[in-house]
Amino acid sequence: MKIVAEYMDDEMLVKIADKIDEANNVFVAALGRSRLNIMGFAMRLMQMGISAHVVGDNSTPSIHKGDVFVIGSSSGKTSSLVEFAKKAKAVNADIILFTEAETSPIGELSTLVYRMQADADRLPDSLGWYSEYAINLCYECIVMYLMKKRGLSKEKMESELANLY
Repeated sequence: MKIVAEYMDDEMLVKIADKIDEANNVFVAALGRSRLNIMGFAMRLMQMGISAHVVGDNSTPSIHKGDVFVIGSSSGKTSSLVEFAKKAKAVNADIILFTEAETSPIGELSTLVYRMQADADRLPDSLGWYSEYAINLCYECIVMYLMKKRGLSKEKMESELANLY
């Protein structure tokens, strides 16, 4: 995490957070392990009072202009996510991509692209975990920034956790 943090682009994360804060609705999508991270991010946004939806859930509404679509895709070219991005672009929604790819089909459609970088020679040899750590750290930084910006306490956030279980 320390190696990943050294390469974080704080200014871009603030731009992304502000774009999310200004959105009518926030939609999130990713696949595989990245989907688990982005679902947790959507839950945190919901705890802040932000209308956040996971693409594919039955209760997810239509996306429109004024909404933000956050995509997590290391390659930036996952076919189903490319199609989702095209649909969001067609209604003039803002698209934010978290990726490792320098250029990609989703990146070309995106309003903002956060490219995760790190010194690969210093990272442990793993199965793509660098991307997961990096993207999760980005999401947590956005949450902390928005909590501070909105004046939300840890207690307020905890009070909005699901309690029907």
